[in-house]
Amino acid sequence: MKKVDVSDCSEMIMSVFQEIEKSTLEKSNNFYKSWKKIITSIKSYNDNEISLGQNLYEHSKVIEVKNGIMLIETDHPGWTQMMQMNKRFILKGLKMYMPEMNVTTLLFRVKGSDATLSDFSYDKQLEEANKKELEKINRKQTILKKYEKVDDNNKNESHSTELPEDISNMFKGMMKTMLTKNQNK
Repeated sequence: MKKVDVSDCSEMIMSVFQEIEKSTLEKSNNFYKSWKKIITSIKSYNDNEISLGQNLYEHSKVIEVKNGIMLIETDHPGWTQMMQMNKRFILKGLKMYMPEMNVTTLLFRVKGSDATLSDFSYDKQLEEANKKELEKINRKQTILKKYEKVDDNNKNESHSTELPEDISNMFKGMMKTMLTKNQNK
């Protein structure tokens, strides 16, 4: 029979906690305290209801923060929608209580999906968005150049700005009848 080394439970716990730095633990603790404060401060639309913020806090959790994007998981699509409705308030709170995190965007997932921020390539999406904008600008510039050419061609042609005499006389006659009172009444 093989002899198995048995470790004392307290030794195992001590070895795990020795690897964790105190500052990291404090930052994490401050983060979750601030998160709770922000979310629970969201007010209900009806004063008779239990706090909307408390419900949101109980039905959601922060999964990951990366590149200024915070991924939040909820346990139902309805809670995701409520979080999205309060997105500006949450971002403002994050800037107030945790400015060092520099969170600029919130992404949501419903519990059970495996979406992570690792799957989200910010640089790739930014590059695609820039490419689309450049295409729009190029299309607009092409259209403007066409109109400029047409305008330049029209400037070179000589156009008479005066009306033919018979049409001019017709307009003058119409003006006289409009400006004078009808004397037949």
